[in-house]
Amino acid sequence: FETNIRVLGGLLSAHLLATDAHLNIYGCQNCQSYKGELLDLAVDLADRLVPAFDTATGIPFGTVNLKYGVPKNETTIACLAGGGTLAVEMSVLSELTGNDTYCQFADKAQLALQKRRTPIGLFGGHIDNKSGAWKTKIGGLGAGIDSFYE
Repeated sequence: FETNIRVLGGLLSAHLLATDAHLNIYGCQNCQSYKGELLDLAVDLADRLVPAFDTATGIPFGTVNLKYGVPKNETTIACLAGGGTLAVEMSVLSELTGNDTYCQFADKAQLALQKRRTPIGLFGGHIDNKSGAWKTKIGGLGAGIDSFYE
């Protein structure tokens, strides 16, 4: 999720700033010096992250090698933030590209977490992305959890 919120989010934000005519970042109206390269990088990165979503629950693996995909022996234990902080970036990317796939992956992960809330509506800290069972039932606002609520 760190790559999603920091790198993908940064690329998308920079693209949106670069294409905002009101900001006039390049110093000219209708300037053609920016041709969407940041969005192209965002798509490339997201496509490399997509294999992490190939799980029984749709909750992504916590690690994906950007060249080779999910490591062979990657743990199925994912932090709450890893499954729940994808909506903004993936939805923006889907909107900008017209490719709903990114948003669908994020939505599936979010729904998988939502349907596993406790009877009083709370979330645990870590979940098995294969079985859907909470492995850390204690929630809070610490590392690996707090970004879910942002």
